Amino acid sequence: STGGSGVFGGGGGGALRQHVSVETVVERLANGKVETRFEFLPCPGRHVLRYNGSLLMVERQREQQTVDFQTGQPWESVRLTALGRSPTLFSELLAEAQAHADSKRELTTTVFSNWGTEWRPFGQPRRRRPLASVVLDQGIAEHILNDVTEFVDSQEWYVSRGIPYRRGYLLHGPPGSGKSSFVAALAGHLGYDICVLNLAEPGLTDDRLSHALTHAPAGSLVLLEDVDSAFLKDRDPKDR
Repeated sequence: STGGSGVFGGGGGGALRQHVSVETVVERLANGKVETRFEFLPCPGRHVLRYNGSLLMVERQREQQTVDFQTGQPWESVRLTALGRSPTLFSELLAEAQAHADSKRELTTTVFSNWGTEWRPFGQPRRRRPLASVVLDQGIAEHILNDVTEFVDSQEWYVSRGIPYRRGYLLHGPPGSGKSSFVAALAGHLGYDICVLNLAEPGLTDDRLSHALTHAPAGSLVLLEDVDSAFLKDRDPKDR
């Protein structure tokens, strides 16, 4: 996505001005079509708005020296100011903002890639893929889904017995047979994100692999690509 800024105002000498930034969001759909939309955000600075019948001043400040290493964007702080002593107004505003953000995330799947010792989002969140869009042999998808659902609901059973709470599945088949597509569809059905780690990646040590698996984001499936590279060193790349 790209961003720009502009100043918008109505007609007349006493018209109010709105200082907003324009964010261009480009999304590639599953059919290859590119969809573009524009989102307007308040520019850094002070803004006055009315929320639930009360006047509220929002001050957005952007740091100039530090950036978020995951997104490359500068760190920001937002200050809210309102008349009165009760913080209820702020709580209601933040709760509504969180609910709005959660509703947008519920429709997408975020893919993470491993960078050194941390997981970072790879590209824009993707629209969730329906499980029925992946064609496998009869009964395979249903069997895995039922097993995963039972596992997700059995965390207390594992914890009470001191058994590590994890489960793995080995998906095998020639390239293009739907292994990664099924993982994406399964994650979308469960509302999980995906962490992708290629075992054939140069420099991937046992310690780094263990650290990556231990610190994977909550609510995510870890997809180990090219898993047979851990066992077969002298194979033809065409067979991967």
